[in-house]
Amino acid sequence: MCVASSKKSTKWNPLVKGSLVDVVAPGFRSADDEVQAGVRMLESWGFKVRLPKDLFGSDVLSSNSDERRFRHLESALSASDSAAVWCLRGGYGSIRLIPSLLKMKRPKVAKPLLGLSDVTTIQIFLSQKWGWPSLQSPLIDRIGRSIAPETARGRAMPVPAQLEELQDIILGRVSTVEHSELKPMNATASKSKIIRAAMTGGNLLTFASANGTAIHPSTAEKIVYFEDIGERGYRVDRWLEQMAQAGILNRKTRGIVFGEFIEGNESDGKTLVPAVLQRFASTWAEKNKVPVFGGVLSGHGPNQRVVPIGTMAKLDLSKRVLSIETGVVVAPPAKKKRS
Repeated sequence: MCVASSKKSTKWNPLVKGSLVDVVAPGFRSADDEVQAGVRMLESWGFKVRLPKDLFGSDVLSSNSDERRFRHLESALSASDSAAVWCLRGGYGSIRLIPSLLKMKRPKVAKPLLGLSDVTTIQIFLSQKWGWPSLQSPLIDRIGRSIAPETARGRAMPVPAQLEELQDIILGRVSTVEHSELKPMNATASKSKIIRAAMTGGNLLTFASANGTAIHPSTAEKIVYFEDIGERGYRVDRWLEQMAQAGILNRKTRGIVFGEFIEGNESDGKTLVPAVLQRFASTWAEKNKVPVFGGVLSGHGPNQRVVPIGTMAKLDLSKRVLSIETGVVVAPPAKKKRS
């Protein structure tokens, strides 16, 4: 079963100084100081920030009940006065909101949804059902560490240059993200060829978990990006094999690019993940003539460069470069005055 997008892909308007950003927590909750730091960081960029008064509540797993988390997300996506929706944290919970999202009317104006990890589920929905592009990007609690290092609590700090790039993207200063110096992982990836296709993907586990649901993923005629955290070698292999056997990954998949896979060590402290990814690239992908690259500097670790989802991309095999449109509306060049 493959669910194709029922809406033509659209674009979002760039943010400006003073733009309102809606913050939502569709997955886990964050500590109060992490929320405050993230808000302060966005405000230091010149944005206004809005959080629901009942952002956090009681739930066995997530930041609030399904009903309230959906209400927050629905309001943020529909609000005519906000320019973007930014997710507070990943974790778990977004997939529980899909049945309600499926009943929601598509807003007239698109806006970017930013986040990664569990947010992948919502980004699949936006791309398939509404034709909205989105941005795999640092979460609110992550960017707040830059202005309040104590909230990192031993975890990775944001890379300053990547935060600057993120600002350039959401302000519309750049319309393409370029990931260069990629590493070919099979013979097909070493050919002299340029592939143009739409981007999909995100967190490997979250993407694979949509298998068989109302947002069953499709990678046909698309370039797929995957990253993950805390998944041991056999589990990474399980998700890839499941998607291959389910037909989510198939001969029509135009290309696969891997980001960073971290914290998936075995009991002896070693990791089997690189070997698992290489075997997948050398066997299944090579058999199906799908080029596979590694080296995208994005994931759950120190590097979290933006990876747009649902936009057009160009994968230059010989130059080992992936260029992805951000989905922002580009202003036409100003007309020169006649002398």
